[in-house]
Amino acid sequence: MSGKPETVKDYYERINKVLFYVNNHLNENLDLEKLAGISNFSVFHFHRIMKAYLNESLWSYIVRLRLDTAARLLKITENPVNDIAYSIGYESPSSFNKAFKKRFNVTPKEFRESKGFFNANGTFIMPSKERVFLKLKPKIKIIKEKELIYIQTKGLFSENIGEAWTKLTKFISEYKLWTFNTEFLGVGYDSPQITERENCRYEACITVRKPVKPHGEIGYKTLPGGKYAIFRYKGPYENFDAVYGEIFNVWYPESGEMLRNVPSFEKYLTNPGKVKPENNITEIYIPIE
Repeated sequence: MSGKPETVKDYYERINKVLFYVNNHLNENLDLEKLAGISNFSVFHFHRIMKAYLNESLWSYIVRLRLDTAARLLKITENPVNDIAYSIGYESPSSFNKAFKKRFNVTPKEFRESKGFFNANGTFIMPSKERVFLKLKPKIKIIKEKELIYIQTKGLFSENIGEAWTKLTKFISEYKLWTFNTEFLGVGYDSPQITERENCRYEACITVRKPVKPHGEIGYKTLPGGKYAIFRYKGPYENFDAVYGEIFNVWYPESGEMLRNVPSFEKYLTNPGKVKPENNITEIYIPIE
């Protein structure tokens, strides 16, 4: 985006406020005027601004997030379908069921009972049979919440994700935020078995020791602490689909654990620019109760 630096910075900060609010208030009535007020954009231009940024209408984005969140809850919880519908902002189970079937070509009940996943095109995807180098006996650990700066992108390890990491490291160097225990984390909010790959939201994150004022597309937030099952994986990032498939299709059903409704995240222990892809080491944090 071209324009004066302060104008561009302000633009991204306003959009980040809206996306953060939407992500954390899916159960509320997210009307246009309310969201425009949060962004401080004119209500007359707000819709076009968000559509240009998201490459889809804001309402389509909200509906997709709600339904993809519901799909995840159907798989990781035993909550009744009606309760899930209300928790993501649907006023009636019938309207939720209709919207869910339109997106996934199956009912919520059928989706929950399936062994695999249905993607947005109605294709049934069975659990991956590909094996990866993953220790299926995780460490169980309670961690403190982490303060982060982050940039949100869409897509899975695409070029814009590399650009996000470059911007973050430049920012943390310019503002002298490096510490001896700085961590590089990745937070994925969507499953490629549920959400189209080009729409999967990913946050590149670097830990900081103190609150940081948002700066353009660089935001600040805290990552929830609590109890996590921590898996250690060695290999290319491109195998993450198989890694998560092995965790959720092999380990989780037999573990006796219950998942918390917060995102999993990755901690990158090696610099991908200095080691071969097969030697990348990553810790996968799965939130459990």
